[in-house]
Amino acid sequence: MREEGPLLARRMPQLDVLRGLAIAMVVVYHGIFYSQTHQPGRVANEITRATQVGAMGVNLFFVLSGFLITGILLDAKGRPGYLSNFYVRRALRILPAYLLTVAALVLLHMVSRGGVAVAVTFLANTNLFAGAQKYLPFWSLSVEEQFYLAWPLVVLVSSRRTLGWLAGALCVLEPVLRGVIRYGFGVHPVLVHGATFLVGDNFAWGALAALLVRSRYGTVRNARVLAASLAVSGVLILAGGRHQGLLQGSNVAEAALGAEPFELIFTAMLLGLLSLHRSVFAGPVFAPMRWLGEISYGLYLVHTIVFAEYDRWSGRPGRYYGGTYFGDFRELLVRLTVCGAVACAIAWVSRRWYEEPFLRMKRKLASRGEEGVTGVTTGGGGGDGGGGDLLVV
Repeated sequence: MREEGPLLARRMPQLDVLRGLAIAMVVVYHGIFYSQTHQPGRVANEITRATQVGAMGVNLFFVLSGFLITGILLDAKGRPGYLSNFYVRRALRILPAYLLTVAALVLLHMVSRGGVAVAVTFLANTNLFAGAQKYLPFWSLSVEEQFYLAWPLVVLVSSRRTLGWLAGALCVLEPVLRGVIRYGFGVHPVLVHGATFLVGDNFAWGALAALLVRSRYGTVRNARVLAASLAVSGVLILAGGRHQGLLQGSNVAEAALGAEPFELIFTAMLLGLLSLHRSVFAGPVFAPMRWLGEISYGLYLVHTIVFAEYDRWSGRPGRYYGGTYFGDFRELLVRLTVCGAVACAIAWVSRRWYEEPFLRMKRKLASRGEEGVTGVTTGGGGGDGGGGDLLVV
């Protein structure tokens, strides 16, 4: 617990913990449910089905990005180099590891020319080159980059009050728009949940949190009350929609509201953790989650490559994804453990020896005052010098 006081600080290890949770959810989801949706044994099948929620780790990343990017932009607004500093810093953070991953995919023959084209243009979340062999994780990176392109301009021309109204409108209207697009125009569910203009409510919830903590209402007490309210609302929507196909991907309820309860819960987690004392999350108990948060970007980029190569070298049938049966549950857990460990090692080496020089350049830009008075960083080892480096899954 913590006494009443400011929610923001120079270093916030809570955010690395959330980032670590998000990437862990995604890796477990891809390692189990996305590879094999059912198991013959009852207990194994229930565990497998439970890992389906890991797909929402991407939404947690989006909420965090909305919070951190909006905060950085608000603090930098009115300062020299507002746009140029922002875009250069994003490029230094995103492009080195991203382009290296694209090169690796080409060498491994895991993408086609069309897949490379949509990757380098950050259009992997569209149906451009629909028949091309694409790399699965790039869809969410495309969403993030498209958000980075548009949102700084929105913040630049909007007052904080206007920005709050706009973000609130997105939270309300986006679910309606998803339902209309899916069932009024027959758009495929993958595009409904992957198009940036249809998932903006994820970023908008984070943006509202960023506005709240920078306002006179941004107190610990208010953060806890709002967090509790959002969490209860999310759980009630999940409970009420469970028998309405909310998580089944087959009706208007799922298209419109399938992600909504998780957005509420993730925003609640964000505000709730900010209301707790930072020392709780800076200690050894949360060190593994902070470490995962620190390497989350590289881990997201490489983990599906590792799964695919493991399956190829072990002689498993079919593609890595698509519901192929890989054997009993214990074998699947071994696969997840081995691939997860290898992917973490690759991501750590990349972060430590390849990405760090670019991050040092990025931190130099931060020292020029882009982050304003708050200067928020997530607080992971090595420090990014600016909290917007979330991912991107």
